[in-house]
Order: sequence, then structure tokens, then C-alpha cells
Amino acid sequence: MMISNVLTRSYLMHTLIAVTLLSQLTACQKPVKADVPSIDEPTISENAVHFSANSRLKQSVITAPVISSQDNIVSFPARIAWDEDHTARVSPPINGRLVDVLVQVGKPVKEHQALAHLSSPDLGSAQADVARAKSELAQAERNHARNKYLADAGIIAGKDFEQSQTDLLNSKAEAARAEIRLRSLGATDAVDQKFTIRSPIAGMMVARNTNPGMELRSDQATSPLFVVSDPTYLWCWIDAPEQAISSIHKDMQVTLHSSAWPNKTFNAQIDFIEDALDPASHTLKVRAKLRNLDLKLKGEMYVTAQLSNTANNTLDIPAKAVFLKESTKMVFVKTSEGTYTRKVILPIASNDDWVTISSGLNKGDEVVLDGALFLEKLIEESKSQVAAQSIDTPKPMQVN
Repeated sequence: MMISNVLTRSYLMHTLIAVTLLSQLTACQKPVKADVPSIDEPTISENAVHFSANSRLKQSVITAPVISSQDNIVSFPARIAWDEDHTARVSPPINGRLVDVLVQVGKPVKEHQALAHLSSPDLGSAQADVARAKSELAQAERNHARNKYLADAGIIAGKDFEQSQTDLLNSKAEAARAEIRLRSLGATDAVDQKFTIRSPIAGMMVARNTNPGMELRSDQATSPLFVVSDPTYLWCWIDAPEQAISSIHKDMQVTLHSSAWPNKTFNAQIDFIEDALDPASHTLKVRAKLRNLDLKLKGEMYVTAQLSNTANNTLDIPAKAVFLKESTKMVFVKTSEGTYTRKVILPIASNDDWVTISSGLNKGDEVVLDGALFLEKLIEESKSQVAAQSIDTPKPMQVN
């Protein structure tokens, strides 16, 4: 009886242990409920963000279509310059010391008006040469007349008369040379060493690079003493990017805007296009002519040149869709439902509302108008998390 009780207790003990172990094993094998991602959590790749169909975040992303840029207005930086066809840069052709300046900057100038006086020993030598040549010519003429009379009377030999003829011709040539030189300097034949610097055109004194008392050397002049220009005639130099060359042509109309006159526009016309790009800025220099009758525009003023872009192969995207990443301009494009992909663009022109591109997108593509920076932030945060996980993950130990 005692043995039977012992066996019964042992059986119950083992049964209890078995039940306990089975319960624990069952608990360990119970499936764990997986974390279900939120419908607002996007899927992010290297250059794209994908939202689920029911995502509320997707509703905050607003897109706009890419359109053709025909008849759109493109803008380029430009600079106002003096019209060189109506500008004179005046420097003296001889050495000397500047005695006085007769016209100040900003004053009107008439054609052939005196601008300054120069005391020049070189001019004195030229004036003395003329006086000496005239005296020698008069003497040669008298000798020739005398020798002709004596030769006709048979008093002197024929060779002496011929020599007087030669001397007369040489004297005439020397007198003509001295007078031509003096005439080219625009000076009188009075020996006073006073050279008058005159303006070859009518206009306005726009620059002066000298002061009375300065010693001037014509062979060492680095800049003109005076700049006279007609400010009613101006040039506008436009810096056009390489991609815009095909849309620019001669006689094209240009509208200029200046920050000094925000409510006024100025009309110009392209008359010259450079044959090579500027090596420093890698832009094409385009020149437009304009009239400045009201004198509102000034030399070296910066303006914005707007051109009508009639190229068929260019597209326009809203300026709000473009964002800058380091030095690269980018946009997000809707590539499928709920997916927005980051793409690089190469603008050829822009204004306050539109950016013109020649390639990279297609007409009708949807670019992100509002929310581009939010999408960019999601991509950057995803990259940061991946980088942090790669640092925290321990590397497996190598067993030799």
C-alpha cells in the first residue's frame, strides 16, 4: 500500500512537471504581433520618396505641370556701357606738362572744344621746325631766282643752276613735312609750346584721369586723360549662358529693367553677338543698342535684360519648384502615383516666376511646387539613420 502511494505521488509530480513545461513551451511558440507601420510613414530610397495611397502627408505635396517656354520671357544679367560709336577717349599725342583743365566731369562739351592746355617742348620743336623750314625755303627761292638770272646771262655754269633747283625742291619738301606734322597736332605755327587738347566730338565729360601739373608721356599712357561721350546713346552688354545661344539672334528686341527705376522699362535691340564665350564667366557676350533721351540710365549701371524666348525645344518650370543643394539646382518630379523623384536640372534662363531648361524633363511632367524641401529633408534624414546604424552595428570577430 505504501509503495502504491509513492508511485501515485511520483506519477502526479511528473505529470505536473510535464504540464508546466508544455505551458512554457506553448508560450514561447506563440507568434508575436508584428509592428504595423503607420500609413503616413513613407518609403524612402536614394533619390525618391513614396507615400502610400492613404497617406495624409501626400496631400501636403502640391505639384504643377512643366510647360513649353514659347513666348515666355527669359531674363539675363546685363550692364550699361557708353556707346563707343559716340564716345571719344582723349589723350595728347605728344609729351608735356598739363597746365590747366578747362572742363569738369558732368559738363557738356562741344565739338573741337578745348579741354586742357599742355606745355610741350616737343611741340616747341615742331613749331621751330616749321619756322626754320619756311626760312630755308624762302632762302632757296631767292638763290634759285638769282642763279637763274646768272645762268641766263652766261655768268655761272649750268651745274650751279641745277644745284639751286635741287636745293629749292628739298626746301619745299622739308617745309611741307614740318607743316603737315604741326597740322596733325592741331597746333599753330607760333613758337609758344602751348598745345591745346580738344574734344573731337560733342557730348558730355564723363571721366577725367589727370590733374594740372602732371607730366605726361604719350608712349606710357595707360588710360585716356578725358572720356567724352554722348549719354543719349548707350550699349547694353548681356551675359547669356551657353545653353541660350540658340534662342538669341541679331535684331532681337530686348526690354531692360533697372532697380533704380522699378516702374519703368527701357527698349533696346541686339546688334552684335560675340563669336566666342567669355573664358572667365563662360557666358556669351551680347550687345544691344538703346537710346537714353531722358538720361535715366548711367554708364556701368547693372540692369536685367528680358528677351522673348521663341525656341521650340525649351521648357519652363515654376521658379518655386527649384531648390538648391550645394551648387546644384534640383526639382522633385512625380514619377508615379505617390512617388516623387529628385532630379538635377540645368537652367538656361530665369525670372521671378519661371525657370527655363533645355533638357532633363518632359512637357507635362508634374514637378513639386510646395513640399520639395520637406521631401529633401526626408531623404537626408533617411541617409543619416542608415549611416548611424552602420556605425552602431558591431563587426563580427575574426577567428584566426
